[in-house]
Amino acid sequence: MSKRHSPDYRQVCAYIPKQLALQFKAACALEQTNQSSVIEVLVADWLAKRDARQTEGSDCP
Repeated sequence: MSKRHSPDYRQVCAYIPKQLALQFKAACALEQTNQSSVIEVLVADWLAKRDARQTEGSDCP
């Protein structure tokens, strides 16, 4: 089953500058990977960093 039809996946959409989008598409092609896989890793990393910052802040009285 493809990710598109999987109940375990959801589509997200974002608007980014055209030049950035073209660079991203080209980089994914050069790396022979798909954009979804890269975005999945980047979002997971961002959330982990966000959670770590929030955890650090919770130690303060």
